[in-house]
Amino acid sequence: MSEGTLWSTDLGAPLHIDTDANPDLWGYLHLQIDKKTFKEWLDLHLTALATIHGIELTRKLRRFHKSFYEQTIVTLRDKVQADEAFIYHPVPLTYMPLVMHATRIHCDARDVSACEGITATTVPHPEIPEWQQRTGSIPFASPHLGEDGVRVTRSYPADSTIMMTSVTYHWHTAPGLPDVMLRGHHDDPEVVAAAMEPLDDFARTLRLPGCDPMTCTTRGDVRR
Repeated sequence: MSEGTLWSTDLGAPLHIDTDANPDLWGYLHLQIDKKTFKEWLDLHLTALATIHGIELTRKLRRFHKSFYEQTIVTLRDKVQADEAFIYHPVPLTYMPLVMHATRIHCDARDVSACEGITATTVPHPEIPEWQQRTGSIPFASPHLGEDGVRVTRSYPADSTIMMTSVTYHWHTAPGLPDVMLRGHHDDPEVVAAAMEPLDDFARTLRLPGCDPMTCTTRGDVRR
């Protein structure tokens, strides 16, 4: 796959991170997709959401979402190197879509703070004054990925008019298994606030394919 190329011929790869979330609430965003398939998917996706929300699917809305998803696919696949991405359907088409992306991180350290890059979710953004940032974290257990999890929320100004809100879930799994990180952000804090309970429910559905829950959550050493 070439850097920055949207359309891919590397299709049909097995899932790296799976979910059994409610398909009425959550959709799968293909990070490996060809142009024809993307057009067909986008038409079906937008038409269905317009029907659900009872709004007219205008050309302006089509162009906005086409551009958004094209840029998102490139960013998540080539820059973020996400494994999977998912779309939260209840957000109206007149808002920016809420996309959550999941990534495996290999770290067998006993303490999650020793994992490279993990602390980035809790450290204030260096280019934004700390008084303009709000960060909070709570323990977040998963029936599939174990008890050693955390949910971090952060709000920060994207510019003079937009307050960006991000949500990050991270599970430090048993030795030999990849950690899992689920992340997303939105330019309307009220959208994230309204979606927080469904986001938590969705996060609890994530699992590593082929990983038995007992194997995934059992540890020979308890890391605290």
